[in-house]
This record gives sequence, C-alpha cells and structure tokens, in this order.
Amino acid sequence: MLKKLLLTLGIVLFTSVMIFAQDGTLKGKITDADSNEPIPFANIVVMVDGIQKGGASSDFDGNFTIKPIVPGRYDVKATTVGYQPQQFNGVIISADKITYQDFQLSSSAVNLEVVEIKEYAVPLISKDKTQSGGTMTSEEIAKMPNKSAGAVATTVGGVFSRDGEVGSLRGQRSSGTVYYIDGIRVTGNSNLPESAIDQVSVVLGGVPAQYGDATGGIISVTTKGPSRTFGMGVEARTSQFLDPYGYNYAGINLNGPLLKSRKDDVALIGYFISADASYRIDSRPTAQGLYIATDEYLSYLEENPFRPSGTGFGAYYNSSFTSMDDLQHVSTTPNTNAFNTNIQGKLDFKTGPNINLTVGGNYTYSTGRAYSFTNSMFNYDRNSTYQNQVWRVFGRFTQRFPTDNEEAKIKNIYYTIQADYTKEDYKSFDDQHGDDLFRYGYVGKFETYTVNSYEYGYDSILGVFANIHNGFRDTLVDYTWADVNPVLSNYTKAYYDLYDEVRGNYQNLDQIVLGQGLINGLTPPAVYGLWGNPGVPQAGYGITDNQKLGISLKASADIGNHAINFGFQYEQRRNGGYSYAPINFWTVMRGLTNAHIEQIDVSNPIAVYRDGIFQDTINYHRIYDANSQRVFDASLREALGLDVTGTDYIDIDSYDPDTYTINYYDEDGNLMTGQLDGPLSVDMFSADEMLNNGNALAGWRGYDHSGNKLTSNPSFADFFTDTDENGNYTRPI
Repeated sequence: MLKKLLLTLGIVLFTSVMIFAQDGTLKGKITDADSNEPIPFANIVVMVDGIQKGGASSDFDGNFTIKPIVPGRYDVKATTVGYQPQQFNGVIISADKITYQDFQLSSSAVNLEVVEIKEYAVPLISKDKTQSGGTMTSEEIAKMPNKSAGAVATTVGGVFSRDGEVGSLRGQRSSGTVYYIDGIRVTGNSNLPESAIDQVSVVLGGVPAQYGDATGGIISVTTKGPSRTFGMGVEARTSQFLDPYGYNYAGINLNGPLLKSRKDDVALIGYFISADASYRIDSRPTAQGLYIATDEYLSYLEENPFRPSGTGFGAYYNSSFTSMDDLQHVSTTPNTNAFNTNIQGKLDFKTGPNINLTVGGNYTYSTGRAYSFTNSMFNYDRNSTYQNQVWRVFGRFTQRFPTDNEEAKIKNIYYTIQADYTKEDYKSFDDQHGDDLFRYGYVGKFETYTVNSYEYGYDSILGVFANIHNGFRDTLVDYTWADVNPVLSNYTKAYYDLYDEVRGNYQNLDQIVLGQGLINGLTPPAVYGLWGNPGVPQAGYGITDNQKLGISLKASADIGNHAINFGFQYEQRRNGGYSYAPINFWTVMRGLTNAHIEQIDVSNPIAVYRDGIFQDTINYHRIYDANSQRVFDASLREALGLDVTGTDYIDIDSYDPDTYTINYYDEDGNLMTGQLDGPLSVDMFSADEMLNNGNALAGWRGYDHSGNKLTSNPSFADFFTDTDENGNYTRPI
C-alpha cells in the first residue's frame, strides 16, 4: 500500500513539474464600506472591452477567487443587491501570480444605475511576491524606445543586455533562458509584432516547478486578445533622414468580432491580427564606428593584390602595406542590412459560459547580412547571408466547473488542454554562390601538363640497361582566370603577370602556392593576422530544420484556501540540419583523387621502339591499388564515364564549373577531356571522407552527409555500424 502511495505521489509531482500553462488568478474580499463587514454572495466579473472573461461569487466571509485568467489588463466589477456597484479599471493579471483586489461597497437605499469606477493602482508590496523578476504591461511597453519582447525583458534587473536584446539571465548561458509565448514553450526566435505584445514577465528567482529546467530564468510573453468592437492601429517609425543607420519600421493591428450573438450582442468569435516589418541599413551599429578601406584603395587591392618580392621569386601582398591614408572612418557597419517581418493572429470562440476555445499562431521571416569585425576593413562585400523562418500554431481549450454550493469543499475546478506545433527553418550561405558548393573555393581552371621522368638503370624483367621510367614530372600549369570568385582569381592572375618565366614559378601547383599565388581551395592570409583580405567568401553553407509538437493537460482545484495543480506535458522535438565548409573541399578532393595509382607497375615494363629499333627507354603504366582507392575518386570516374578500376590520372583542378569538364591522362599518358552531366556533388564523398579524420568538411543531424533527410531514427550504435550497399559507413546521427 505504501509503495502504491509513493508511486502515485511521484507521478503527481512529476506531471505537475511539466505543466507550462500561463494563467493568472484574481483574489479579493467584498466588504461593507461603512461597517467593514463581509458581504456574501456578491457577483464579481472580469471584463475586457465589456466582454466577460470570468466571474465568481463571494463566500460567507466575502472572499472570492477567479481563475484561470489569461494574463493582461482587465476591468473588474462587483455587484450585489442593496449596494452600489463598484468597478476597478486596468487591473493587471500576471502569469503564474495571484493579483489581489478588494472591494468596499456602499449601501444604496434605491437601486440606481450608477457604478462607482476607480482606476487600479499597482500595490507597492505584492502579497504573492514569491519570485524575483518583473512584469511589463502594454502601457509601459508603449513608452519604451525598443518594444520587442527581448528589449523589454532587458529592462528588468538581472537580465544582461547584448545589443539591446537579451544576452543572458543571471549570468547563465543562453540555453538556461526559456521563452514562452501564450503558454507555448518557444523553439527558434521569439519575435512578435510589437503591437501584439500585451505583457512581458521575467522570472529570475523562485522559478515555479512547472517550468522545469529553466536554470537561468523565464521570459513569458502574453499577446493581446480580441475586442467586442472593431479597432485598428497603425504605427510607423524611421530614422532614414535623421541618422546614417537607416532604421525603418511599420506595423498594423486589427481586432474585433467576427460573429455576434443576436440576443445580447456578445461576440461569439473575436479576432486579433497584427503584423509589422522593419528594415535596417545597419543592423549592427557600433558605439565608435570603424575604419574601412577607401573605395579607391579597395579597388586597387582587388585589381592589384601583389607586388614583386624583389628576389626574383614570390610576391608580397599589397594589403600588407596599408597606411592610415588608405582608410576612412565610418559610423555604420557596411553591408549589414537586415529585414524582418512578423505576423500574429488569434481567434477566441465563446462556446459557452464556462468554456473558452482559443486558436492562434504567428509567422516570422528575417533575412540580411551578418556582421564580421575581422572582415569589416577589406572584405565586407562578402558578408554571409542568412534567412530565418519560424511559424507556430496553437490551440487551447478551457472548461470551468462553477460551484453554487458555498459549503462545497472543492471549488474553482477547471482544466485546460493545449496543443502546439512549431517549425523553424534557417539557412546561411554566400550570396553569390548559394548552394553551388564547389564554387565557394574556386579560383580558376588549372591545367597541369605532365611528362614521364627517367633515370638510367637496369630493368631486371627485360634484362637491359636503359632510361628507366621512375615517375612523373609537371612541366607547366596553365591558368585560366574565372569570374566565379573574381577577386580571388585576381590573386593568381597577378602572380602569373609578375613572372614570364615558367621555370621555378608555375611548373606545378606547389610553386604557385610558394610564390603566394592561390589555387582552388586556398585563400589569402589575414592582413597582419587581423583583417580578412578582399574577395574571400566568409560563409559556408548550412541549414537548420527544427520541429516541435507539444500537448499538455492542466487541471486545478481549490480545497479550502489551497490550490492544487496537476497535469502532464508531452513534447516531441526533431532538430535536424547540416552544414558544409565548401572552401576546404578542394584541398581534400586533391588528396582523394588518384591516391590509389601513385605507384608504377615495374613488373610489366614497356620497351619503347621506333621503326623496330629499341630507343633505350622503358616505360611503365600506373598500378591500380584497390585498397587505396577513395569513394570520391570512384564516384568521379563513374561520373566521367571512365573505368572505375582504371589508371586514368584525373586533374581535379582542371574542373570547369561552367562546362562541367575535367582533364585526365589515360594510361598511355595522353591528355584527354572528360565530360560530366552536371556540377560536382557532395554525394560523391563518403561520410567518412566528409568527416576527414576529425577535420570535418561537414556536420549533420537528422540528415545524411549529402543533405538528405533521414527516414529512420538511428541509434547511437548505428553511427558505428550502418553501411550502404557498397560497404561504406553512413554515420547516421
């Protein structure tokens, strides 16, 4: 019996911890203004724009409790026979708090249609103050310069502000801060139209158990609801002609009834819709401004990145000789524009005197250019682009069970069922290349001309002395400038222009790199180790795909002067995404291609004859080593229509992203050109090649390494055991 009791208690405690509905409670006492005696059986109603949102009757001691109440501002009215009605306007109901409002009614010998109306005054000391933090109402928010939910929260002591938005709560990591919007635990951003925000509450200490793992604190946002009369608001702000930052904002909100009762003109269905949009030329303003290269100097660096070293070999970067005369001080961060729009809507259905149904949702879209201090001086035009889209919907059903029997032990019984769904999509990329990953690090077309190298020696198979083929030697790298990354291509073009002599300068790729030229997959070093050189793509490519489904049930009842809450929550999340470092693809591809044919087949010599006369020369074909062949190499050969087990030598840096051609040498050393059906693709790599021995080219979860969404839910062990049809590990996460 004791075990069953403990188990039941454990379940109740666990489920109550998981509840997150955001309701408030109103309590008070009705007394006679003259005698101060309690007034029983008085009627108290909570209203918004004349629409009743809740009500109760006072007990024998004059006490009353009304719950649940959606957080916001309400008019509270008390009436009873023989007394003049009294109403308090603007009573603030906060989430997870008890608001106290007492009434002192004056007796009336005659029943007059007069209501004593008073304005609600926020008490200096709250009886229900068990938490640290604060609450901001819509009236207070309207007076603030920045009205977003995050900016409002920073006005509460204990909230660290970063760039005007929430940085952290009580020094915790950002993951320790939990956001709620209308009782929904938020994943993704918490942006809302400014006109939709009715109340922002911040809980720093004494966090209620129902919020669970909020180690930093809670930021709870309540949105406005419908009205029984039509209303509309429009707001616009701009600093376009007042400062260089170019802030522009426009918002609109609509509310009113969709369907009214013919009997009493009460709104059966009400709506609230709000939307806003903002555009900022400078989304990352600095306090002191910054220095950037002048337009003339930046153009000079892009066209003339090098100067001769004076040694006859190599070059110096012109950017390394930058002086203050080449810079200008600006007050705004260049190329950091941002656009954001938010749409929010809510429908309230009055299905009965004790039943409420609310459905709603919101949509947020933002895009812009990310700020990089390192690249702000010379390379701001390649700031990465981001796009973020979040939409969520919810439904909430509440039923109350009023009790007419004042002697009842259990009162104020109600339950709430809520369901919500959230979808977030985020993408980061280079604006010039998008998802064409093999253009990110592309500098140009490098066609390497290769000949056999020889040494005089003895071939034991043929039994003769001759010029023995001992390897291969590059004689020339012919470079073709490309407009894929034109500034990067200018580095190599400038290097070629410095030296006319092939020998020692561009016989092979290594000489180009040693001379400060760029090949595919390489970028110039930072200026003084601090500032990014012009032309370097700053972004990789990545997407985030997060989804959340939540269902919860909350029930509450008052036993005497105690409130008992219990319930449960089911939450299912799917966090997926993948990202690539595409500039690094080229260096890895260069190592993966031809790795299995580096050796020559000395056991099968090929004597060279001309007109039947031995030319004292012996050649060898490359030897195929199946164990050393990489997946990328095999995929590339198959795409080119070559024998996967052949010994054709592929020149990966000769790839042309416009024509999809690649040069290769056949087994006899003849230069050929292969044709692909389309651009290079990440699915040519294996998962392990993408992981690259810890120097990963990609990361993924919920997707495979090629960016395909998983259809199964892999286990931890599957990462180490799952393989594809060719036996390659797929590394599902």
